[in-house]
Amino acid sequence: MKQKINRFIKLYPWYAGLTGDLLFYIAIDTLFLTVVKNFSPAQIVSITSFSQFACIALQFPILFVIKRIGNTNSVRAGGLCLLFSSIFITFGKSYYLVLLGRIFHDVASVFRSASFVALENNLDLIDKRHDFVRIRTAANTVYAVITMLISFVASLMFNLYHYLPMIGCITTCTIGFILSFFMKDYSDYNKISYKNVKGEKVKIHYSKFIIMAMVVYAVFYPIVTEGQSGGKLFIQQHILLDFSVDTTSLILGAIICVSRIIRVFSNVLFARLYDRYHEKMGVALPILLCSAIGFMLFGSFIPFVIVKIAVMSIGYIIILFVRDPFRLYMQDVIFENTPKEQHQTLLTMLEFGVKVGTVGMGLSFSAVLLKYPMLVVMAIMFLIAFIEIFLSMKLYKMVMVTKETQTVQTKKEIVHESD
Repeated sequence: MKQKINRFIKLYPWYAGLTGDLLFYIAIDTLFLTVVKNFSPAQIVSITSFSQFACIALQFPILFVIKRIGNTNSVRAGGLCLLFSSIFITFGKSYYLVLLGRIFHDVASVFRSASFVALENNLDLIDKRHDFVRIRTAANTVYAVITMLISFVASLMFNLYHYLPMIGCITTCTIGFILSFFMKDYSDYNKISYKNVKGEKVKIHYSKFIIMAMVVYAVFYPIVTEGQSGGKLFIQQHILLDFSVDTTSLILGAIICVSRIIRVFSNVLFARLYDRYHEKMGVALPILLCSAIGFMLFGSFIPFVIVKIAVMSIGYIIILFVRDPFRLYMQDVIFENTPKEQHQTLLTMLEFGVKVGTVGMGLSFSAVLLKYPMLVVMAIMFLIAFIEIFLSMKLYKMVMVTKETQTVQTKKEIVHESD
């Protein structure tokens, strides 16, 4: 058993890195859909919106399936859905087939969340629960390095042959699907329907801590998503005021490449910072997110072009810096402070909140942009990010209270056993 779990741990970062997204495709997605599929901008935008709505509708039915088939089979289902996604997007000749491919992509992310639970369960079996953050960080680093390297060559591959990046995408998805067969949850918590291992009915009590965690997570990630896409557009608008389209493309490409490198660095650094500061990172990361939006917002008022671009770029780069660490932090906090029987449901609820928040925020910002400039949207994001800091501080206090309660309970149990 220990040998099998150690093999799981060694392969996990590679599995997670290769199935983190549609590799190669994400680097040329809009280009591929425009040039190869001849989709209009409206069709491209609608694909993302419709797939998000479909995934929101399917979230709870998928959770029911995960509970029935267990973590092990869910991981494999996620790998298969991602492979289907790459095939439909590559070879689908109609808008609806490509949309189906995108829906498979979003469904795959829900199934793949079972791998996080499987990792924690397996680590518990060999008394290495403390390695959860380290291994998840290694997985994030593998993904960040792969996507960074792909960003350097994807455009060249597309120019050589438009389908070449998609061949690479299908290949990585196939490898990820094969690796999913080695991602087995060996614990008794692999398959949980409505009863735990003691035969008791599992009922989640949504405490103030769980609700606050969901709110903090559901606010943080939509800001990251909108800040990354909207922030890039905001920077692009200001660069175009002083440079040509070709020069703007080069400058923007350089900023994105640097941000990818920083994303790799953030995953390496976070493991060390988390060991040292632990729960405090839950407040530090929202502060960094707020500062990122602030750099882009206030940097836009700087009259000196080079300084303006540099300051706004720093903001964009910080968003990529905090993206992976915060997800990992929240997963670890939820796992540490809730019963195992609830982990899969709570992870699904966290991601459900993010999807609802992202769709709601995206639609709201789109409505604002019909009448106001991008500057107003960035100002609204800054205000929401500022509020997020106070929400994260509230969650931090709850985590510390829970930790103190658990410590006192443990001491009482030790004293009781000694008596």
